[in-house]
Amino acid sequence: MRQILLLLLLMFSAIPLRAAVEIAPRGKNPVLLQDVYQQKGVPYIAIEDVLDAVGLSGHWNSIKHTFSIRTRRGWAEISPASSFLKLAGNYYPLREKPRFIDGRLRVTDHFILNQLFLLVGQPIYFRNLDPDSDTPVAEEKNTLEQLFAFLLNKKTKSSGPLVRAVAIDAGHGGLDPGVIAASGFKEKELNLQVARKLAKQLKMKLGVTIYPSRDGDYELSLEQRLEPALKEDVDLWLLIHAQASLSPEPRGVNLFVRSEGVANSLATEQETNKSVDSPSLKLANQLALSLREAGIQVNGIYPSPLLYLGRGSLPTVQIELGYLSNEEELLQLQDDRYQNQLVQALFQGIRSYAKQLKGER
Repeated sequence: MRQILLLLLLMFSAIPLRAAVEIAPRGKNPVLLQDVYQQKGVPYIAIEDVLDAVGLSGHWNSIKHTFSIRTRRGWAEISPASSFLKLAGNYYPLREKPRFIDGRLRVTDHFILNQLFLLVGQPIYFRNLDPDSDTPVAEEKNTLEQLFAFLLNKKTKSSGPLVRAVAIDAGHGGLDPGVIAASGFKEKELNLQVARKLAKQLKMKLGVTIYPSRDGDYELSLEQRLEPALKEDVDLWLLIHAQASLSPEPRGVNLFVRSEGVANSLATEQETNKSVDSPSLKLANQLALSLREAGIQVNGIYPSPLLYLGRGSLPTVQIELGYLSNEEELLQLQDDRYQNQLVQALFQGIRSYAKQLKGER
């Protein structure tokens, strides 16, 4: 039951890593809003940001569990429990209920285009700058059908999301710092920074559930590190790491998959394309292509007999982001813009992998 609830509770420019919309009262300069989440093809924008963009204000009433909006016509109210906007004693239907996502109450583009003008008193300009979504709007189904589909573990339909959930392991943590650079910068810090950014990108843009191994600086047992990958709805497992060398020269990204997926110690795109049986290798190949297209050096895809087994068939890639022993690359890896570039490329690789799967079905 807990897994079912998690499923029910169920991002894109290089800098910053968010979807984006523009909004303004008609005739005024549009305001760019970037804290936008895509859920099944529908953008959700924080109500406070929307109101600020059109010159209104409001607040959450924790007693009534409603959000009150001050307008020229009096107070308006919306609630995650209601399908209506209440204004001046009248009720206006909402196509989608407001939702709390990452701690903020959010409304959809339909609310902005069809109800917000009632509050502002004039037409609203709205533009979705990133309308592309890889999670199509599913046909409406009754709750029993959805429940049975889950319990019977039916195959994902071609019209549904091909990536339901992603487990992300930010390597090391706590008393285990991982690699330590000469400057004192610790691998565990980089791993967590990149893992958080990638998780947010996937949640915001694809609307998938993310299961992180850790979301803070603490140590994990092997069992705790494996736990997210064992969730029934997880379709991908990404392990985020960095490395070092005795020589200051090596640099670039290295990708590792289970040893049974790669025949040679190094696989190029041409070699990996010949192997069609390893989902992990397919995922690694797409990640490598996207990283290289973004101008990031990828040394290759390697077999790793030490890679956690997890579910043997679960597509799994360990991503070594770079070398902390290379002074120039160390500075890059600590730079927020370069981290965003890495994350964007990884996101593109995941999306390309999902599209590849869809084409094979």
